[in-house]
Amino acid sequence: MKRKTSTVKLLLIITAVFFYAAVSYAADIDVQTGFNLDYWADNQDSKAVQAHVPVEFTYSRKNYSLGLLTGYANTRIEHADKGDRTLSHMLDTKINFSYDISKSLPFGLLFGLDLNLPTGKTDFKQEELALIMDPDLVSISSFGEGYNVNPTLTAAHEWGGLVAGIGIGYLWRGEYDFSEAVEDYDPGDIFNTSAEARYFFSPVWNGRVFGNYVWYSKDRVGCEDFYHEGDYYQLGMGLNYSRTKWLAGLTVRSIFREKSGTLDAGGGLKTENSKSRGDEWAGDLSINYQLDDETTLKSFIQGLHVSKNGYSADASRFIGRREKYTIGIGASREFTKQLEGGVTLKGFTMRDAEANFPETKSGRHYKGASFIVNLTTKFSGI
Repeated sequence: MKRKTSTVKLLLIITAVFFYAAVSYAADIDVQTGFNLDYWADNQDSKAVQAHVPVEFTYSRKNYSLGLLTGYANTRIEHADKGDRTLSHMLDTKINFSYDISKSLPFGLLFGLDLNLPTGKTDFKQEELALIMDPDLVSISSFGEGYNVNPTLTAAHEWGGLVAGIGIGYLWRGEYDFSEAVEDYDPGDIFNTSAEARYFFSPVWNGRVFGNYVWYSKDRVGCEDFYHEGDYYQLGMGLNYSRTKWLAGLTVRSIFREKSGTLDAGGGLKTENSKSRGDEWAGDLSINYQLDDETTLKSFIQGLHVSKNGYSADASRFIGRREKYTIGIGASREFTKQLEGGVTLKGFTMRDAEANFPETKSGRHYKGASFIVNLTTKFSGI
């Protein structure tokens, strides 16, 4: 409780500094909020609904920006085997700072610093763990963590029609109590590097290739090794079209993960015999049409395929394949120079094959929908 109280005090101080800077210097300020509603049901008589209200402030002046993001979520699951569970709680608060240090350099260079303040929910009771759901089902799948610090550095340069960039970052993740059974949980730190190249074939067509690599250090519980996530690789490409009132984009990407380290009978970490994460392939197609100067209509289709992992179907760590398809429509409108809004409606269907990990489950079929409303207020030169 003492740490939660000190975190709230720190948040109040940061918020006060944020608004003092906002009113003391001429700058641009964006305030964004909205309402997200997610719903899903499966063929095993389980269902869930989650309502989420995000609040975001962004302060921009000259070559730097400062952002604050937080929110509140209400989550309810009616589980066929584990009963009904409900959680209403504030989410973690994220502070984002970026500074453009490109001046006098022959290329663009951006420094970033992201902080996570633990204002969300941790230390779950055993019966509450059912509320932590798959990110393919709901928008909020993590209700809280510890203090996190993530410095990043991004460089970019342009050669005629070619633009390329590379970024690196290191995420330090602090210790916290995950649940009653997992106290003093110290998640591993993360090193991330990414790169992208984009080429403009013409004024209306451009293509891009991108990729990133992520390395994880060991997770620990009570100063003892607990788990070691395998390395993560992502490769992708995209094609974009932009002309007058039309904007369209197609992106395909693949994700591969290496073997992880898990606890053996002696309590130490051992590299697993096969990959517990299947390879992923995903595609996104979006088409936007500008109806008039203030209104844009939007649509998108997304597909995801996750292959079965490397274990045999009778192994304790076997996870079968997953297929998910999503379709959505929406619209955004500029009501005034200071006020913008948008609405999005999407639906999905997802099929999971049989799995033995983390628990034995028969094949499942999910159907779900999301309704999203957002509002942005802009203040310039205040």
